[in-house]
Amino acid sequence: MPATLPRVNDIQFSIRQLRKSPGFALTAILTLALGIGAVTSVFSVVNSVLLTPFAFPDPGRLTMIRETTPGLIWGLEPINAAHYLNWQANARSFSGMAIFQNSSYSISLGTDHPEIVRGLAVEPNFFSVLGVQPALGRSFLPGEDKKGRNQVVVLSWSAWQRYFHGDPGAIGRTMQDGGEPVTVVGVLPADFSFPRVSELPTAISQNQVQSYQIFRPLLIDPNQLDDFGDFNFLAIGRLRAGVTPQQAESELNAIQGGFNQAKKVPVSVTVSVQPLITEVTGNIRPALWLLFAAVGAVLLIGCVNLANLQLARAVYRERELALRAALGAGRDRLLWSSLVDSMVLAAVGGALGILLAFVGVQLFLAAAPRTLPRLAETHVSWPVLLAAAGLSIVTALFFGLLPALRSMRVDPQSALQNSTGRVSSSRESQRTRHLLVAGEVACTLALLIVTGLLLRSFSRLLNQDRDFDSAHVTLMSVYLYSPQYGDEKADSAKLRAAFFDRAIDNISHIPGVQSVATTSELPMAGETWIDDIERPDHALPRGQTPSANIRWVSPGYASTLRIPVVAGRDLQPSDKDHPTNILMSQQAVRAIFPGENPIGKQVFFGGDKGFTVVGILADARINDLKSTANMIYVPYWQNPWWRVHFLVRSRQATSGLAPEMRHAIWKIDPTVAIPVLKPLDEQVSDSVATERFQTLLLTGFGAAALLLALLGVYGVLAYSVSLRQQEFGIRIALGSDKSRLTALVLRQAAWPVLTGAAAGLVLAFAAARWVSSLLYQTQPVDPIAIAGSLILLIAAATLAAVLPARRAASVDPIQVLRNE
Repeated sequence: MPATLPRVNDIQFSIRQLRKSPGFALTAILTLALGIGAVTSVFSVVNSVLLTPFAFPDPGRLTMIRETTPGLIWGLEPINAAHYLNWQANARSFSGMAIFQNSSYSISLGTDHPEIVRGLAVEPNFFSVLGVQPALGRSFLPGEDKKGRNQVVVLSWSAWQRYFHGDPGAIGRTMQDGGEPVTVVGVLPADFSFPRVSELPTAISQNQVQSYQIFRPLLIDPNQLDDFGDFNFLAIGRLRAGVTPQQAESELNAIQGGFNQAKKVPVSVTVSVQPLITEVTGNIRPALWLLFAAVGAVLLIGCVNLANLQLARAVYRERELALRAALGAGRDRLLWSSLVDSMVLAAVGGALGILLAFVGVQLFLAAAPRTLPRLAETHVSWPVLLAAAGLSIVTALFFGLLPALRSMRVDPQSALQNSTGRVSSSRESQRTRHLLVAGEVACTLALLIVTGLLLRSFSRLLNQDRDFDSAHVTLMSVYLYSPQYGDEKADSAKLRAAFFDRAIDNISHIPGVQSVATTSELPMAGETWIDDIERPDHALPRGQTPSANIRWVSPGYASTLRIPVVAGRDLQPSDKDHPTNILMSQQAVRAIFPGENPIGKQVFFGGDKGFTVVGILADARINDLKSTANMIYVPYWQNPWWRVHFLVRSRQATSGLAPEMRHAIWKIDPTVAIPVLKPLDEQVSDSVATERFQTLLLTGFGAAALLLALLGVYGVLAYSVSLRQQEFGIRIALGSDKSRLTALVLRQAAWPVLTGAAAGLVLAFAAARWVSSLLYQTQPVDPIAIAGSLILLIAAATLAAVLPARRAASVDPIQVLRNE
């Protein structure tokens, strides 16, 4: 064996030495295990969510296609069907394109009440673009996206197991969708999972957290083939080999530019092409990398502490190393003998850390928000385990390198002649330990400031004025998917309106109910149903008109949510005689009637019918706590949807109301589905689940870093005091009082802490700019977050320094001099 490599007897000797120092060994192993376990857990999530390709053939060639028009505050938007058909006919950068749309299906097998299942309405070639073949049966055929031939369904593997218990005979059988029979023609492979996407990037899809279970052919209404308008669809494309997303985007923009000119599209509609993985993970990517960086910083701080411990421990081994050098051991042997300790500790700590990583991933999945993309795919994989093994080696080298290099500089004659205390208290050794402490203080302060910024941001998000009150309100969603409510029926709108009227009346008679209201969109689900708003008295060119979110609500909506009426009046039941009366939010008024009083004036949207403004509501953050939006509230009888959300204010808890509310609905029609029934407070809380999760995790990492920094400062000072006991004894014998000795030790602690704090501020400013996109109404340079973090760090460092300082001041000079 080459002399430069560690031998078996080196490892055995190292193990014996570590067994003689069980406190040091246990501390080192647990620090490494927790650090490596945490890093491996978070990296498993990062790897599964951000780095692992989708389980499709050549997933890197799959792209999402969106459009954008000037002035949109939400950026990218869904696509127009007419534009898509033009791209599909003329683009050469793609081997295939498919259009699709999120959908909900009311599924039953003829028993009990139906349930709402998430799915996609897709073009027949959707699965071929993905490169996926059904495990059983077939996919959709050309022409099955036409009316009368679309009564077919493809199931996910889990839906097949759930509804047909894995029976291969399910192909050809029927199930009920919205009360109408559909035929099962295919079952997708067990590993098929199409990621969740939303038509609008701003949509908060809390009601879409489950994976897609049902796939049906997409029917495109001819009315949606307008050259400009009805941007309601999503499109996926597979690039040809060798074509980049940028090249494909350029081609589609050229095609769209020609279309805009030929059809005289009033605005410059442009196309965006980006990889599917970017579309799916774009919003969560910065937060996950931030968590990974934070847990990496905690591991780094732990390694610095271990390096300090190793340096202190090396002092007591200097005589041993000097003796070995005097007996002929070369510098390479001394280097390896010192490194072996670190390698043994890292091996044991790394192995335990990998075991903890499996537990950590499960804890992460249990605590993670349900809207985290690709959550079901997260696991500890072999690449992650190999990365963890490599991390163990790197940490061993990191915290063992300085003590190992020190062993190479041992002078046998000097070490054997001098006392351990005098050798170890050299200025160079002290400077090294102080630099290490300064480094961990810098990392800790940077992490604390970033944590403080996110805490400030999250606090402002939760405590801002919302202009609505969610307390004591129960949310219930009802989907009218039965055939009698379908648009094919001539009186379907009247039937839906009659259902709402009866439901409101039934619920209002439940004991304890104070008020009931309905809305067409789920609260806290982002901006949806956005339409252009035109004024007959102030015409603007098409494409330059302001837009607003349209909500169909019942009278009492504002009073149930306690949204202030700023001007005019609220909707009243008597408005049934004037069904075109509407309400506007203040922000919508500023956009549509700048500097004017809109009460009594008319607007047009969604057709030729005019609507009259009768009231102005405050800018309630009912879509999203982070922003307000242009809102228009229309009486529900104007356009009674097949989907409605009831808001019920009552002092009674939701758990007590729920059975009565279900009974009130199902006694009208037992075939309707109730997919959501929960407190509105819970819905609001779910809307900020991602922000809460990352803030809690980062706070935990910050607390761990602070604790490690406290232990680092304490360890270095305690060790320094132990080496200088003779000096302190002499000082006391010569008349120095305790306060002066305490101040001496505190000044010794101040240098690495203040130096590290200065470096930490520089790191924090760089990190704050990196995380600025995650902050809400909080500047990256926030004085309170910075000052609070500094005060916390200095207080912790002072606390860590007080005990060694008091120990130095209580040295017995007689005992010290006698021992010397």
